[in-house]
Amino acid sequence: MSATGTLRLPRTDVAARVKRLVEPQPQRPATPPRAESTGPAPLSVLLAEGTAKLAEQAERSLFIQSLFFDAWEGGIYGQYVRAQHYVSHLRQLHTLYSAFEAALPNVMGTTLTPLLLLPELRLASALEADLTYFCGESRTDTLACVETRLHAERIKEVSEDAPHLLVAHAYARCALDVFGGHRRARRITDAFELAEGQGTAFYGTVPEAGLAAFRVRFHSRIDGLELDEDEAREVVQEARMAFRLHALVCDELARGATGIAAGPHADAR
Repeated sequence: MSATGTLRLPRTDVAARVKRLVEPQPQRPATPPRAESTGPAPLSVLLAEGTAKLAEQAERSLFIQSLFFDAWEGGIYGQYVRAQHYVSHLRQLHTLYSAFEAALPNVMGTTLTPLLLLPELRLASALEADLTYFCGESRTDTLACVETRLHAERIKEVSEDAPHLLVAHAYARCALDVFGGHRRARRITDAFELAEGQGTAFYGTVPEAGLAAFRVRFHSRIDGLELDEDEAREVVQEARMAFRLHALVCDELARGATGIAAGPHADAR
C-alpha cells in the first residue's frame, strides 16, 4: 500500500507512457457533505462519483456512437463496413479480457477473489465465439492496436505490483460493456438481421432480466472488499485511468475509419 495513497506505477516504459493519463487533474468544486454521514462512502459510490464524467464521455465517443447508435447508409457495402468495425472492436476487447483473465491467478485465495472471479467478468470465451461467428476465427494477438496493447500491459502490471487495482479495471469493464450491453446487442442484431444471440454472446452474458440483480451483487462485493482508505483512493484513480485508456482505444479505432466522421450523433442513452 502506498503510504500517501498515490497511485503506484511500476518502473517500466509502459508505465511511463501511462503516467501522463493519471497526472493530477484540476480540482473540482467540493461536493457537499452527505447528510448524517458517519464515515467514508462505500467504494462503489466513490467509483461511481469519481468516474461518472469519464464513463459518459466513453459512451459518447465518436467510434461507439457511430458503431452502435447512428444510422448507417450504403446498403450491403455499408453493412460490410460496419461489420468490419464491429469485429475490430471485438478484437480489442478480446485482448483486454484475455489480459484480465490471465491476471486472475495472482488474486486466487485473497480477499479480492469473490469479486474478481465472478463468472460475469470472464468474457474472453464469449468474445471468441462472436469473432468466430463473424470471421471464422478468433485471432486477436496481432490485430490489437498500440493503445489496446498498452491497456493490456497496464492490467498485467497492476496484477503483479498492486492486485487490488484490478478492481478498477473490473469496474470500468462492467460499466462500459455489461450494464449497457443489451442495448448494443439489439442494435447489432437489427443492423445485421441476426438471430437472437448470434454474434452478440459477449453483450448477452448477463441475462437482461438478471442485470439489476447482478449490479447489486457486483456493487455489494466491491463494498465488501477489505481495503483501507488509501487503497480505495488508488482504486478510484486507477478506474479513471482505465476509462481514459478505453477512450484512447476508441479514438484510434475511429481515426480514418470508413463511415465514421465527426458530426451530430444519436443519443446513446
